[in-house]
Amino acid sequence: MMRRRVSAAWSLCLLATVPAAAPLRAQEEPGTLHWQERVERVAGADDEVELVLSARVDEGWIVYASDFEPGDFGPRPARLAVQGGGQALQPVRSDGARSRTGSNFAGEYRYTYFDGSATFRQRVRVAPGARQVKGVLDGQSCFEASGLCTLFHEPFAIALE
Repeated sequence: MMRRRVSAAWSLCLLATVPAAAPLRAQEEPGTLHWQERVERVAGADDEVELVLSARVDEGWIVYASDFEPGDFGPRPARLAVQGGGQALQPVRSDGARSRTGSNFAGEYRYTYFDGSATFRQRVRVAPGARQVKGVLDGQSCFEASGLCTLFHEPFAIALE
């Protein structure tokens, strides 16, 4: 009986502190990336296309690009995997990414990122008879003022016609 009273009292104390906790400001809430996908034909190569995935990036947020080496700690580069309808011919490219250096307890590191908008391009050899190319884009976005970071996992299926 005494345990229940102590437990109930402790629970009430915890609940009383919850409203006092500062909620995330609206701009710090993880921004949703709304991706647009399209395919561009490669001139002179009937069996090759370039996949283009782009998104608007909310103010104050950045999206890490694909063209840097990850360290043990710190930003994670975006990765694109083609899972059906074709085969990637080269690493995914980050179109218009900016470069920056940072440091943490593990040392200095270099990374590339997008702010405002993000565009990734992937050249693909299309499988015979394929009507679409499927895959997934994985990456990380961060709110720079607070350091709040989120991962994203964006599956895609882009029609070839």
